[in-house]
Amino acid sequence: MDLKNVNMCMGTTLLLLVVMGCFACAKKPYIDVDYRLPSAADTLSGRTVYVETRDLRSDTEIFNKRANENFEHFTGLFTLSLVTPDDQSKILGAYALPKLFEMALTQRLKNLGVAVADAPSRSAPVFQIDINQFHINLVGQKWMADISYEVSLTQNSQLVAREVVSGSAERLKVMGSGGAEKVIGEIFTDMINRLNIERLFQQAKL
Repeated sequence: MDLKNVNMCMGTTLLLLVVMGCFACAKKPYIDVDYRLPSAADTLSGRTVYVETRDLRSDTEIFNKRANENFEHFTGLFTLSLVTPDDQSKILGAYALPKLFEMALTQRLKNLGVAVADAPSRSAPVFQIDINQFHINLVGQKWMADISYEVSLTQNSQLVAREVVSGSAERLKVMGSGGAEKVIGEIFTDMINRLNIERLFQQAKL
């Protein structure tokens, strides 16, 4: 086989791989989300909370029409991978959106030394997560994400501290759904890590 034919075969193979990769991405029933845990010490060691999550979104559609075309087989599940400060990664599981927030924030709490109770009790404050917005839009050639949530601490059914976290991000669209997954992972990490949990406990005097 001469060099021209070799180059043609290599070009055809590469094209097939790209097409197959795009086809596979389009058929994924889930979205991969990498959550990067920040460096932290056991600054809240000795505390225990019970975590609850509520989905309070008025609009539960995650994607706009154009973005939805890239995730037409999406079942509503997110595969959450935890990335530690030393770049070790492990898959925690596949979750619906409320549980995605709960699992990520639970990892942050544990990273600060906070124990998470398996069941509610009178002795453990409630760490309440309220999801207010989670939108991923494709506008022109950009992926755009908007996320907003609120966390409160309650003791004996009395609100003792609260904090609202919101933000947005955008990235240029690349071939396949990977660009959107990158945007989701980056802004999700930023939004989860933006919550000042130490200050929340200080305000609550817990």
